Amino acid sequence: MKIPLNQIFSYFETGDFPTQDQFQAAWSSFWHKDDSIPADKVTNLTNTLQNKVDKSVYELHLSDPEAHAATLAKKNAANLSDADKEAWKTALKVGQLPDNIATVDSDPLVGNVYTKTQSKDLFMMIDDYVNNDGKITADKLESLALTRIFKVNEYSIQDFVNNSHLYQYEESDLIAIPSADWKYTLYFYIGGDKTNTENYLPTGLSNVTIGMVEGLQAALNTKMDRPTASGNYIASNQGGTVTWKAVNPASNYLLYWNGTDFKESGVFHNAGKLGIGLTNPAEQLHLTGKVRSTGYILEENNETVNNQITCFNRNLLFTNSVGIKKTILANEDLPSEFLKLPAKFTKAQKEQFGIDWNNQYSNGNLNVYGVTPPVIKNDHIVRYFVLQGLNLNVNPAFTSIKFIPAGNAIGTGEIECLGFQTFANGLSMIVSVYGDALQSGNKYNLVIRTTNPTIQVHRTTSSINVVDTINNIDISGLKWETKSYTPEQEGNIFNVNGGLFKYTSSPNNKAYVYEPNVIVASAKSDVVFEANTNFYLEMNMALSTVIPSTVSDAYDFYGYLGLIQKGIPLTLADNSFLRVIGSSFRSGGYESVLVWNNISSLTTKIEPGAVVINANIIIMRQGNVYTQFVTVGSTSLIQSITSTTEAVSLSLTASNSSKQKTISGSVVQAFTF
Repeated sequence: MKIPLNQIFSYFETGDFPTQDQFQAAWSSFWHKDDSIPADKVTNLTNTLQNKVDKSVYELHLSDPEAHAATLAKKNAANLSDADKEAWKTALKVGQLPDNIATVDSDPLVGNVYTKTQSKDLFMMIDDYVNNDGKITADKLESLALTRIFKVNEYSIQDFVNNSHLYQYEESDLIAIPSADWKYTLYFYIGGDKTNTENYLPTGLSNVTIGMVEGLQAALNTKMDRPTASGNYIASNQGGTVTWKAVNPASNYLLYWNGTDFKESGVFHNAGKLGIGLTNPAEQLHLTGKVRSTGYILEENNETVNNQITCFNRNLLFTNSVGIKKTILANEDLPSEFLKLPAKFTKAQKEQFGIDWNNQYSNGNLNVYGVTPPVIKNDHIVRYFVLQGLNLNVNPAFTSIKFIPAGNAIGTGEIECLGFQTFANGLSMIVSVYGDALQSGNKYNLVIRTTNPTIQVHRTTSSINVVDTINNIDISGLKWETKSYTPEQEGNIFNVNGGLFKYTSSPNNKAYVYEPNVIVASAKSDVVFEANTNFYLEMNMALSTVIPSTVSDAYDFYGYLGLIQKGIPLTLADNSFLRVIGSSFRSGGYESVLVWNNISSLTTKIEPGAVVINANIIIMRQGNVYTQFVTVGSTSLIQSITSTTEAVSLSLTASNSSKQKTISGSVVQAFTF
């Protein structure tokens, strides 16, 4: 702020003693030699500069040999006629002029060079931007476009060079390093390695604040800092405040606007195809979920693609998973097509059709051989049980299902279920009940009573345990120890990660040969359940094989998935005390993989007659009693044994075989109670 001179004079009158503020105010009213005088503070400077010709235009004009050729004489008089030349000589009162003579303007004559005064008016003189030592003054650097000033966030030159990759600057630019009180020290970047502090020369200017440069803060307030990180951005103006918003979606994902930002959607573009929920679309549009529409228009299409629905020749066609195309019949087809079905049925199919015709309710002896889950918590939450067996498609109108304590006689202490659902094939049933309707600490069977089409009462042998607490086990961080027949092959045959595990045989571990009793791979997890705990474990297991052509009427290999005591070390042997045993069998044209529940016997075997098998395994320990449920499709087996109460781990072991075998699995649920 400037103070009028008469006010400054009043501070220093005889006998007065200026205060500190008055002294500072007085000196602040003058320009200091170290301060730059803004161009708009110099009277008529801006207008004067606007009236000057641009130097580059002038130099181009000077180099143009044809400039003003029609009105001005060229230096070599090439555009002068003989009469012109004689007129020049007469006017100048000279004879023949030398070729190198220079002429200046003299009204009305125009010379061929500028006078000193004309040159000063046209060009910035060296005295205008250098000091007494002949060096360019700091206040003229930016106006000469020799440098730019970068304000940075680091508080030392060393910190700045460590982060120099975050800034874009060039040789001769000035770096402004702030202090804690936001004053600045200036450094010249002289070029070279930007991470070397020796390439930054201090200018000697420090304690430069934004407030010391007139109008700088106001000018900065109208500018946006560019983003410091690499990426794609949009500028967002909200309520007058402009900010950068990153637009950095993952590659190939389509963008959408959520009202405030551009975000990547769940739509993925891959080679001209779009996937919703997946990144490898197989068709032009590939979804992982359902599609809802008011209608579909199908073009004529007679191609055969597995699991495809098409329209051709006025028929709706479906191709199943093995490439068999079938015609989909509608209600209007009843007279012409459905009445032909009985002639195509076998005797057994006709009998089943009769059962189904009887409202789809079975009149055979119902039997339940499995109930899952075998453990529930005593709380006010609806619990659902899956019953598996035979002839379970009973008529709900004539059927009741109740829970009964395992030690009670039928009719004593029975508890009604909430409801149940049957299925047409009669192989399963779902029953529901509130968890706290059953008493904690008890075991319950189910009693099924039906009166139509036949009177039956069936009590399950499987029981349900009701407990107060269930403690879920986090198996995501489960660690595994693995061992291979050939050292250092573990990484090629095993893929284990928490509750996921997979074994794939390899001839690099041991050459394929019929050796079903030679163990070639073993894996053991960390402890899953501690000693003396009651627990529930559910796993899914898949077993697949390339059936050998050389082995016949024999089991080609054995794989063991089960439990092992904590203290038993990992070796190339099956040391599990409870397991599911997988194998493969071939006889003539028959091929199949199969599983046994804990022990190899006819009564514990499930053999579906396929080269791939998917099994669900449930193991429950209560005290020292283990119960294991193995389910493949609609077939379930139950085994109970008495064994250790020690801490247990998961165990996976496989023998050699004559062809490739794969065992994979995952832990679905694990908890103690």
